[in-house]
Amino acid sequence: MKKQIILPFLLIFFTAALWGGNFTPRSLLVSDSYMLRARGCDANYWNPALLNRQTKDIWLPVLNLGVHVGNNAADLDLYNYVMDREFLDEEDKNHIMDAFKENLALSLGGQIALFGFTTGNVALSSSVHLNAKASLDRTYLKLLLFGNGDGSEVFNFDETDTNLEGLGYFDVTVGVGDILIPLPETVPDIKFGFAVSALGGILNTTTNSFEGHLSSNLDGFNFQQNVKQLAGAGGYGAKAMLGLYSEPIKNLSVGATLDNAIGFIRWGMIREELDISISVDSLYAIDLLEDIEDIYSYEISQEKTDSYTSRIPVELRFAAQYDFPQASISVDYIQGFGDSPETSRQARFALGAELRPIPLISIYLGYGTPTRNYPWRTSLGLGFNVGILEFGMGVQSIEQFYPGYTSKGIALANYFNIRF
Repeated sequence: MKKQIILPFLLIFFTAALWGGNFTPRSLLVSDSYMLRARGCDANYWNPALLNRQTKDIWLPVLNLGVHVGNNAADLDLYNYVMDREFLDEEDKNHIMDAFKENLALSLGGQIALFGFTTGNVALSSSVHLNAKASLDRTYLKLLLFGNGDGSEVFNFDETDTNLEGLGYFDVTVGVGDILIPLPETVPDIKFGFAVSALGGILNTTTNSFEGHLSSNLDGFNFQQNVKQLAGAGGYGAKAMLGLYSEPIKNLSVGATLDNAIGFIRWGMIREELDISISVDSLYAIDLLEDIEDIYSYEISQEKTDSYTSRIPVELRFAAQYDFPQASISVDYIQGFGDSPETSRQARFALGAELRPIPLISIYLGYGTPTRNYPWRTSLGLGFNVGILEFGMGVQSIEQFYPGYTSKGIALANYFNIRF
């Protein structure tokens, strides 16, 4: 097989990243170990219990943003490996297959802060959230590289391992925190907070069904594939977060949040279902000499559907953080209860650290543990605290300690806050 055949397939994986979850720009600097670090407007999205009268800040439009791109298998080393070969032999094909674990999971995303400010223990903020993820059955790559073998095997595909999802919306969020829960004096103080968001749907797409069938026998080569993709634009919705915070002993803080206690977007302005059917029936090698349009048949139809609702699954998070005189370390445990462009039902941990060699400078480090569709990642950031200004930037690398030829993806973020 010539390398030109596989090249377009590989390029797909350099344009997207694995599921990155919901995030705010500053959280990327510590690989999302951020639930107990969030203050001011950030607390609206991480733990509203941390909103208080002592921490006040302002978000300016667009100056707080983060984006991520990458994938779970291909990197520049693999790309160069393929491009260095005129033909792919058996060993080369096996090397490519070894890079892809199970299904080929992809995604991309970003968040842009529109505005935000705090007053007392209340915060008002707004952000744009964009997330998309796709998955492709690994069997497709195997067939592309090795063909259908002796033809005795029958392959079936469904939406479990082959799908496409995307979600874009903006929020207007109000959070209230620093609410002391009445408890006996022997129990450490526990503070409560909540945040409620009105959501405006921008766009959505989801795979309703994916049915594929491939076989070859005495009747020739047969292939059928039917895809139903739902798409919507213009919608409304809501979400809510509940948060707890406590400091049971000096310098040790703990917390918990329940996100998306309410989480939905109702799509009504534009809603369409795209139905794509492709089939090849009883194809023989001699048929390849005929006009390509006579080899296969396809049909594409589009129709308006009823209004529908996208659910944003509940996500539970626990965290602990210990503060030293010039440093802090934290660990977050994340457990989702459903899969979506923003959440995953697979549990994971995030570890973070902040080093403050001098009061003006913060160095951020982070590590995220891997799951089936979420490779491990590391992050590095640099922050500056200059008077009323707090700003910084960071980079995150997927399956590589630093961005390079073996990185599966990259994330970039910057933040800029005015404190008063």
